[in-house]
Amino acid sequence: LKDAPPSLLIEAVRAAARGDALVSPAVTVRLLRELSATRPAPDAGSPLTERELDVARLVAVGSTNQEICDQLVVSLSTVKTHLANIQQKIDARNRVEIAAWAWESGMVRER
Repeated sequence: LKDAPPSLLIEAVRAAARGDALVSPAVTVRLLRELSATRPAPDAGSPLTERELDVARLVAVGSTNQEICDQLVVSLSTVKTHLANIQQKIDARNRVEIAAWAWESGMVRER
């Protein structure tokens, strides 16, 4: 996180205060690329809406909540609502599991 922008550092502090951990987006992306290369994508359709898929894809490439807000032109509370809905629908405990699901499901393509 030493090269992270201030918004990511703030998010890391908040995560730590909640008892969660925050993994660097760059590390997460590298890890998920490796995982997705070793597993075939599931055949089942996605249980998510198009907007939830947009949010999941952005999480999977390491975007912060604020970056997702800016890119999708929605409020922070909307992003948090989408993340909560995604977690419930795919039974994920955190954004790392959302990212893993997106990569494993073939929702994310290499840049």
